[in-house]
Amino acid sequence: MMEIMRAVRLHRVGEPLSVDEVPRPTLKPGEVLVDIKASGVCHSDLNYRDGIGTVGHLPIILGHEIAGVVAEVGDGVEDFEVGDRVVVHYVISCGRCRYCAMGKENLCEHYAMIGKDVDGGFAEYIAVPARNLVRLPEDLPYEQGAILGCAVSTPLHALRRADLKAGETIVIYGVGGLGVHAVQLASRVFGAGLVVAVDVAEYKLELARRLGADVVINPLHEEPAERVREETEGRMADVVLDLVGHRETIMKGIECVGKGGRMTLVGIGPEDITLSPYKTIIGREMTIIGVNDHLKSELYQLVDLVASGRLDLSTSITHKLPLEEANRALEMLEKKLDNPIRIVLVQ
Repeated sequence: MMEIMRAVRLHRVGEPLSVDEVPRPTLKPGEVLVDIKASGVCHSDLNYRDGIGTVGHLPIILGHEIAGVVAEVGDGVEDFEVGDRVVVHYVISCGRCRYCAMGKENLCEHYAMIGKDVDGGFAEYIAVPARNLVRLPEDLPYEQGAILGCAVSTPLHALRRADLKAGETIVIYGVGGLGVHAVQLASRVFGAGLVVAVDVAEYKLELARRLGADVVINPLHEEPAERVREETEGRMADVVLDLVGHRETIMKGIECVGKGGRMTLVGIGPEDITLSPYKTIIGREMTIIGVNDHLKSELYQLVDLVASGRLDLSTSITHKLPLEEANRALEMLEKKLDNPIRIVLVQ
């Protein structure tokens, strides 16, 4: 008899998600069935709902920040057993192409993303390749484990891509689910000399200050580039990290980059941007860096950082909602209702 589970699916772009009853996944060799305990709600999920990012098929189960318990193991799985607590690495890769061989599975020639290209974590269960799992320590709550899968790992990957060095100045645009962790990582792990957080929401700026930002800027009240120039005695920033993806934040961010600096793009938005190479790139020898997802190896690093106390996720999750309230979670995130940072669906 076919077993049924609840899942929240996108049926049509631009419309609310639907709570459906669907067949529980069956396992292929090498796969593991995860009983999902927590699934983070990311701004990317809004993008997929609204058509800013394309999904692999419709209907589709969204959600790519996933933590839970191994409920069943498929043939050939030896590294995990029923009852193991795990976080899911959402990048499905082939493990054989030239990029996978270099440890860059996020660029895999056969890349697929859980919750975008294939069914994701807004459900009771998910089947994933066993090599996509990372063990979750007993003392790390499932909600915190779930957000490791994107909200924490993506800014870590971004800072590594930006090659942020100890003592350097970094400007972080956007202090939401990713930005609060970028602030912590930059100040506590990478040893930045000056951490500047930029956002239009005062509650986010206050949180950024508590988490390690040296300077906070609300662009509604002051010009970020002018303040950065003042704080750095004209040198400007070594690294600017854009987590918003809007044309305005990218262009304002570029104004903050100093000579030899790195403009690092993470946020996904609907708008194209136009740059003057001489005015923005050549004269300053600026580097523009793209950031795509993260690596499984970075999840191991983050588990160690949280376990050691160097990274604190206790203030990251502002709301926990049941699976059936996924639409409410998206509305809260979209409209900034009740000051959300990271919202997690729990079961």
